[in-house]
Amino acid sequence: MKNPVYDDKQQLIGHFVQDKYLKRVALEASDGNTYSVPNQELTRQDEHWVLAKPLSEFVKLNAFRKQQEHVDEMSDESFPASDPPDFTLGKNDPN
Repeated sequence: MKNPVYDDKQQLIGHFVQDKYLKRVALEASDGNTYSVPNQELTRQDEHWVLAKPLSEFVKLNAFRKQQEHVDEMSDESFPASDPPDFTLGKNDPN
């Protein structure tokens, strides 16, 4: 279930899915970005949550994911040049 999150001016800024075992939540903001927010930055008020700080102070997960995808793509393109072969051609028997 998505939970609404508001800023300190009572403006809806997004929603999150809470996981009681995690110390952070992924907040899906109204602007389409997703942010990693520590649980202690959210306070329950009536039927919604309030974020203590502006979203700009938290890590954007979308940017991190795009960066990781780029690194993964570059790594895939460099294979096999960056990896030595698992075997060598030629005679393996020293006798």
